[in-house]
Amino acid sequence: MPEMTTRQRIRRALVGELPDRVPLTETSIWPETVARWRQEGLPEDADPVDWLGLDRIHVCVLDCSLRLPREDLAEDEETRTIRDADGVTTRQFKHRYAVPQALDHLIKTPDDWLRLRDRLTVTAQRIPPDYPELVARSVHEDFWLAIKPREPLWWVLMTMGFEGGLAMLMDHPDVVEEMVATQTRLNLGLLDLAVKLARPDALWHFADLCYKTGMLFSPALYRDLVLPHVKTITAACWERGIIPMYHCDGRVGELLPLLVEAGYACIQPLEARAGNDVRELKPLYGRRITLFGNISVERLSGTPDEAEDEVRAKLSAAVPGGRYIFHSDHSLPPTVSLAGYQRALAIAREIGRYE
Repeated sequence: MPEMTTRQRIRRALVGELPDRVPLTETSIWPETVARWRQEGLPEDADPVDWLGLDRIHVCVLDCSLRLPREDLAEDEETRTIRDADGVTTRQFKHRYAVPQALDHLIKTPDDWLRLRDRLTVTAQRIPPDYPELVARSVHEDFWLAIKPREPLWWVLMTMGFEGGLAMLMDHPDVVEEMVATQTRLNLGLLDLAVKLARPDALWHFADLCYKTGMLFSPALYRDLVLPHVKTITAACWERGIIPMYHCDGRVGELLPLLVEAGYACIQPLEARAGNDVRELKPLYGRRITLFGNISVERLSGTPDEAEDEVRAKLSAAVPGGRYIFHSDHSLPPTVSLAGYQRALAIAREIGRYE
C-alpha cells in the first residue's frame, strides 16, 4: 500500500478504512520526560514528535467559558492562585507538571446558573485569531488538527466542581440538562463559525466521566440528559466532513456503547491502569468505534523487553481490521526511557502495517 500522509492515515483509521499503517501518536509528553530523553540521546534542538517519526496531532482550544474576567488572587514561590473565566478558583503549580487544585466555584446553585447563563453566547472572539492560519499549516506541514470546544457535561462538572456538579445532577437534573443544552448550542455555533473560516479535521471532546471502576453516575442518566444533545454535535460534524473524537480517562466499559450510539469516531486513551484492554474491547467494539491508545505507561516504564511485550500483545489484537491508533494509555511520564519508547515504536511499526 502506498505511503500516506498523517492526515490521510488518521482519517482512515477513524472512519473504519485501512490506512497504510497504524497511526503512531502521542498527544502529551511531559516536559520532565523530554528533559530525560535529551540526556539519553534526543538532540537538544529536536522536537520529540518529529525526531521519533510520530504522526502529529494538534488541538486548537475554543473558548466555551462564561468569559468572566480572569483574576490573579495569590502567589508564592511554588504556586499561583487564580480565578478563571468560568469563575473557578484554582491553585496552579509553577515548576512541575501537575493538575491544578480546584479551591472554589462561582456556580453553586440553580440561581447562580440563571444569573450567568446568558454569558454563553456565540461570538467570533471565542475562536483563536490564528485559527485559519493553523488550518492552512495543518495541510502544508501535514498534521491532524482538531478543534476542542468543551464537552457539555464535563463543562458543568468542571465549572461547579465534582461534588457540586454531581449533587446538582441528582437534585436538579432539569437544571443540568439546561446547562448541557446551552453548551451544546455554543458548540454548534462555534463549529459553524470555525467551518466558515476554515475546516478542521476533527472536533475533539475531552470529558473524564469515568473513574477507575466505571462511570461517575449511571449510564441511564447520561442517556436521558446528555446523549440527545451530543448526538446533535456529532451529526453536525459528520455532515460537514469533520470527525467527532472523544477522550475519557478511567474505566470506560459502561460508557463505550453510549459513545457508539452518540456517533463518536473514537475513544482515547483507554487507560490500562483502570482495567481497559484492547484485547477485550476489540471483539466487542472494534468495527463500530476506533480504539485509540491503551499502551500501558507502567509497562513502557519497565525494561525494553517489557515495553516490547506490551506493544506486541496489544497490537496483535488491535491491528487486524483497522480502527486502531497507537498511543500511550494517557501521557508519557519521565519514568519512560527513550530506549524503551523507541523499542515500543519499532514493534508498532513492525506489527502495524497493512498490505
